[in-house]
Amino acid sequence: MKKIGIALCAACLLTSFIASAAESNKVKFPNCEGLDADAVGDSVKNDYQQNRIVRWPHEREKLGQADPVIWVNSKEITGKNGQWKVPLTVRGMNTDIHYTVVVDCKDGTADYQS
Repeated sequence: MKKIGIALCAACLLTSFIASAAESNKVKFPNCEGLDADAVGDSVKNDYQQNRIVRWPHEREKLGQADPVIWVNSKEITGKNGQWKVPLTVRGMNTDIHYTVVVDCKDGTADYQS
């Protein structure tokens, strides 16, 4: 009985790690060093609109359209020194998807966390 319990716990733990990894998408991001919060927010919005929605077919299916409404509330952007957290909302016909996009300007990456 103990072995079954331990195996189930291990399976649950492994599943949670896999699910966590699936909720994060780290991608290359254009140079944003020296930009302020508003400009970084605009860059995130443009990146999603021009690159992510095109390359992530599961997003289009989930949203129910290929041209969703995308916005960033610049008042909610936090960070400094090239490290930013940008809240991104994507609205489609079927649902909304909310991301926190962690941008590292020095490394040229953005991590879309849902």
